[in-house]
Amino acid sequence: MRTTKQWWAETKSDPEKLNHWLRRQYVGEMAAVNLLSELLITYGSQATDEEWHDVHKVMCQEATHAKWMKRVMDARGVRPEEGASAERRYWNEVKPAVKSFAEGCAAGYHAEHMRLERIREIANDTDPTVADLANVFQNILPHEEWHEEVFGKMAAGRSLTEYHERGLQSLNLLMA
Repeated sequence: MRTTKQWWAETKSDPEKLNHWLRRQYVGEMAAVNLLSELLITYGSQATDEEWHDVHKVMCQEATHAKWMKRVMDARGVRPEEGASAERRYWNEVKPAVKSFAEGCAAGYHAEHMRLERIREIANDTDPTVADLANVFQNILPHEEWHEEVFGKMAAGRSLTEYHERGLQSLNLLMA
């Protein structure tokens, strides 16, 4: 297991790893749109109008993040992966536990909480070789902080901690 700080130091110092991560980050942002769409299709009838609107807003922001990642990739000469899959190790562990809108929001909360640690690490990086990424992640950060907050409220006390822990293990990630 490794910390976010260790992961980022290893990733940014290896061009092949960084380019792979950029491609997966782009796919991950688009996958978030799909996962949230699936949540609304499957359990949207359990959501209030405000909750439905909030999930839709998160979807739109995630799509914007994907667009920003695509721009970074374009500027760095990194092409998106052909035939990329949105299948994610983390979600393979967590998704089967989701049986309601609130549980879907609990899963969203855990995922956003996990991502915030990485986002903050990248946003605060002063290394000039990743200044473009730091800038993008400084713009992403307030959105993701709001996502964590709103999913936490909509989770209505539900917790999927056991499944979240399995997801972290599948990523070989240790939260600081």
